[in-house]
Amino acid sequence: MTRALEKSFGVIPLRKERGEWQVLLVKHRKGHWAFPKGHSEEGEKSQETALRELNEETGLYVVAILDPIPLQENYIYRKEDTIIYKLVDYFLATVEGIVKIDGKEIEDAVWLSLSEAETQMTFKEGKKLFSMIQTRLLGV
Repeated sequence: MTRALEKSFGVIPLRKERGEWQVLLVKHRKGHWAFPKGHSEEGEKSQETALRELNEETGLYVVAILDPIPLQENYIYRKEDTIIYKLVDYFLATVEGIVKIDGKEIEDAVWLSLSEAETQMTFKEGKKLFSMIQTRLLGV
């Protein structure tokens, strides 16, 4: 059994509707709900990767990065005979534009309140991010 480290970068897309924060979740082709993310291309910095992946997967653009320090998600999974240690850095950002899912990797997207999104999120590692999101957005 081999082991590997895999890094991805993404955006937690946010907007305010009637004074309330909403977050965009995407449904990946594999069936799980999460935030948009992906792998770096050659020479790309983490934040550049996150912004590119957001646009490629959703058609949205970042208006402002709300915190330069990313939220981190980590988990372990198995792919064939390899154990993958996955680390994802997510940047909290306000976004604009009309959602246009890419269809290759993403099959759906939905804007939800923070509490609805936490319930919709598929994996427990993703659900854990919501307390950190609340703290950074609301100081709660």
